Amino acid sequence: MKISTYRIYYSLLVFITLFTVSCKTAQNAASDQPKRLNEKETVELLFEKGKIPFYCFYSKIGIDYSDSSRSNSFKATVKMKVDSAFSGTLSVGPVIGASYLVSKDSIFFTDKMKNCYFKENINYLTGIFGTAIAYEFFQSLILGLPLGLDTEIKYNYKHTRDFYILSSYKKKDLRKIEDEEEDIFVQYYINTTTLHLDRIAIQVPSDTVTIDINYLNRIDYEGFFLPEQTNIKIVHPGDSILINMDYGSVKLNECKEIDINIPDSYVKCK
Repeated sequence: MKISTYRIYYSLLVFITLFTVSCKTAQNAASDQPKRLNEKETVELLFEKGKIPFYCFYSKIGIDYSDSSRSNSFKATVKMKVDSAFSGTLSVGPVIGASYLVSKDSIFFTDKMKNCYFKENINYLTGIFGTAIAYEFFQSLILGLPLGLDTEIKYNYKHTRDFYILSSYKKKDLRKIEDEEEDIFVQYYINTTTLHLDRIAIQVPSDTVTIDINYLNRIDYEGFFLPEQTNIKIVHPGDSILINMDYGSVKLNECKEIDINIPDSYVKCK
């Protein structure tokens, strides 16, 4: 069968067009891939992620908590003034059951079901988490930031297909950690594609504590990438704790009053 010159021309034109589009798509895909970061660039990126580009934060967060003795699910509001304090309410369904305030040195809590309250130094949380906890720990967890950054530490760099990994220890030094009672060993996992901080793994050898934090699916809020969900697993000799935080509405720099009301009729919680 004889094929017309027109059909040959048309077929070639379609082929060339498809080939051109395919090549362009492949070039764009390649150009979209971020260049591989070296050690210096990765460390600089990590510390950049520790900066907070706003002064007030508000969100509604769904929280699932479980340990060896109980399991709870509730909603929390979080009103935060950066590097100062945060407060809010805890509710199950439409019922507000408690309110709280966490400052740099203290914790306040009211139980509206039992008409009681407690006030403790923030060191009170050491018994719950199995290691010393500071205000900055909670602020970083809520905001999805790297915990425990230290400009005086030499971070060890490793590159895999999926992650840039910065560690505050070398693998060969793990056998020595029993002699370094005050140290905390941290690994930060930065996604090689998104360049987001996806995971933090923490070891506290003196307290036999491990903390594993996974920041999932970050969302852009005015240039600040907040995780859509945060999973936390804490293991210490007394217990294992699982916490999941699922973020709802978020507002930046719309400051709300950081406070807690303790009625005169409330007694100290037992």
